[in-house]
Amino acid sequence: MSDEDDDDLNFKPGTEISSSKATYVVSKLLGEGGFGAVYRVKDVKTEKQYAMKVERKLEKRKHSKLKMEIAILKLIGNGKHFTQIVDRGKKDKEGYFFLVMELVGKSLADLKLERDLKVFSFTTGLGVAQQCLEACEALHKHGFIHRDLKPQNYACGLEKQKHLIYILDFGIARKFLNTKNELKTPRESVGFKGTVRFAPLACHKGTEMGPKDDCESWFYLLLDLILTQGLPWRKISDKNDVLKCKEECRKDKREAMLSGLPHTTELNRILDYIDKQQYHDRVDYDYIYKMLEEACISSGGKIDAPYDWELEGDTK
Repeated sequence: MSDEDDDDLNFKPGTEISSSKATYVVSKLLGEGGFGAVYRVKDVKTEKQYAMKVERKLEKRKHSKLKMEIAILKLIGNGKHFTQIVDRGKKDKEGYFFLVMELVGKSLADLKLERDLKVFSFTTGLGVAQQCLEACEALHKHGFIHRDLKPQNYACGLEKQKHLIYILDFGIARKFLNTKNELKTPRESVGFKGTVRFAPLACHKGTEMGPKDDCESWFYLLLDLILTQGLPWRKISDKNDVLKCKEECRKDKREAMLSGLPHTTELNRILDYIDKQQYHDRVDYDYIYKMLEEACISSGGKIDAPYDWELEGDTK
């Protein structure tokens, strides 16, 4: 996001934003990204707290990320792992769109950093990853791929929902099915989209991505949640060098990548399975869930056990 974007969307605490339904007052900035910014806001009348995403309206921007977000959340409706739309609108004079959603808890990235070793326990990692993939599967069933799965784009719920994982940020999602619900013909060349650390091989190579590529990013996310040493390419910034490292981790560096984990047989099977899939293949999500559960049992845990942050009572 440019400095100009920052200036235009820099809402100070106390700023009021009104729609036809309600007036919201900004409490604090929650985060910023390529789309604009996210704020914690309060409905002046009900005093309920929400999250508000804002995006500058730019003539040069072909695709509004916020419009994509709204379209997907409307399509999925009351999906288990998806936040609910509370309100939305646009400010033509000020030049921005906004989306008000239910508030969720900390991202998996933030929750992980609060752990002593900066990773989740093996059982929590697998349990959380299962929910992350369930959210992904639901998105795929509606004909979209996310293209930017990472710990920052998942969060736990608040209070009674602290065991529930939500998927966030659909700004660069893409429809992979056409109007007839058939797989789109893959494009010959595709620009890089997403985050280098979690990008699938297809993204690095500039080929069309489908559901199996989201699953590959999801697998890197899983490893990021549980590997004390982190992903082998975590300190590499060059995209081509990261690709090379990811490919090496399929071969002679596979064992080193998974070292230190209590049980790796099923994780190896998951990676092998994902790597065998092609763009047009239907992913067998149930097989992956089964492998996660077996890995959990083999390590002496239960996949639906309370998560690390629940045991500590940390949900805010």
